[in-house]
Amino acid sequence: MSDLETTPPLAAGQIEIWKKIVDVQQHFNDLELRIRNFALIVTGAFLGLGGYAIRDGGTIVAFGWEVSVAGLVVLSAIFPLLAFYFMDRLWYHRLLDGAVQAGIEAETALTDLGYKVGLGSSISAKSPFTLWVSGKRIHSKTKMDIFYLMLVVTLLVVGACLGLGVRHQPLPVPPVEVSGNEGESSVEAVSLAAVPAPSDNPSGTDGLGVSESAGSDADSAKE
Repeated sequence: MSDLETTPPLAAGQIEIWKKIVDVQQHFNDLELRIRNFALIVTGAFLGLGGYAIRDGGTIVAFGWEVSVAGLVVLSAIFPLLAFYFMDRLWYHRLLDGAVQAGIEAETALTDLGYKVGLGSSISAKSPFTLWVSGKRIHSKTKMDIFYLMLVVTLLVVGACLGLGVRHQPLPVPPVEVSGNEGESSVEAVSLAAVPAPSDNPSGTDGLGVSESAGSDADSAKE
């Protein structure tokens, strides 16, 4: 015979209720872990998009400030992060708190029936820790706030550095490379330009020669 068959009906029913409550606790806890996992993925994705946007170097003027588009991309990740925080902190965590409280009550009822069950009570006692800086007890809600606060601060710091530190850089003009043949052709062109053009005088004399011959004819006529 199984244990449930030998257990009194009241205790057997209470045990089944406690098991179902534990399943609900695991369900809500799994949902919260998935939400935080998605929050980390989204934060990393926006940081990667911001790094990719640095390549374009685009900037806009907002409220008189020249802001890089890369910084705005990183800062925009805060909005989906706040949505994740709302679902985690103000939605499913409250449901998880209710399930934990119901589990503690079920365990108390089992304890009154002679069963030693203290899972929920032990977890609630071990979950908080003492912060060594201030000596304050940190519970699960404060842990969640610190988790999302770290992500928001990271986005603010990186977004501010990218938004105010990245500026559009003009593309450098590539130097014009002259090959060896082109250089020789240029030198030859300059050399040819320096040589005077041949004269159209069939006698092969230039203007100076004509002047000298004219002067010789004049001297002969005087004699």
